[in-house]
Amino acid sequence: MTEQATADRIAKAFVAARRAREGFADYPGAMPETLEDAYAIQAKAIALYDAPIAGWKVGRVPDPLVARYGANRLAGPIFADSVVWAQAGGPAEMSIFRNGFGAAEAEYLVRLGALPSDFDRPWRNADILPYVAEMRVGIEIASSPFAGINAHGPAVTISDFGNNNGLLIGYGISSEEDFLNWPVSLTVDGAVVGTGTAGGMLDGPIGAVRFLFERAAQGLPLAEGQWISTGAVTGVHPVRPGAMVAAAFGAGLRVACTIGIA
Repeated sequence: MTEQATADRIAKAFVAARRAREGFADYPGAMPETLEDAYAIQAKAIALYDAPIAGWKVGRVPDPLVARYGANRLAGPIFADSVVWAQAGGPAEMSIFRNGFGAAEAEYLVRLGALPSDFDRPWRNADILPYVAEMRVGIEIASSPFAGINAHGPAVTISDFGNNNGLLIGYGISSEEDFLNWPVSLTVDGAVVGTGTAGGMLDGPIGAVRFLFERAAQGLPLAEGQWISTGAVTGVHPVRPGAMVAAAFGAGLRVACTIGIA
């Protein structure tokens, strides 16, 4: 089977499983060995899925794998039908795949404003700020039909939409606030499972957006109004159906959800 045929088969398998809302145990083909191969599978799957993209998630490549893969971050699409706004009346419900992988992540979110006509130039974090329309806190749901997605490195993660299955958008914050040093925690069923600060995340949330600008120069379809989920502040925390998840940011911002089945 040619590399193209293998990529097509993997993309079709992931899209079919997501539509069926059902997980599986074995990766559907030869696992991609490079990020280039993984993004090619992702692009095929995006075309097959044929749904509006509301934004992009950015994840971190583990330090021991950076040299091997030549990148310290990865990206995947967030589809519009998986985006939920937090409500004052109570926790939202977010979903993971039955028999698949499911996790929750506390994240800072960036909404893009008007974008440059050409991304093909060197970018610094300071260059990104004029293109940021607003920032919020939230929770990303990392979920894939492939139960083992998080055990096989960044290329496998990228190949299934970056392991994303939803974004919960919470309260707004000012980019002038010292949010990089805010304590952030995530609890599952009332127990703290992770803590951290945005300042400890490589070069912070704006650095994650810069990474996407660099990807856009290679064809990633960024658009005005899209949301960027900039990376797990406290880690990637496995969750099960029925769990209550809450993320706390700074002195008083809190976003919560229950976990259901996709």
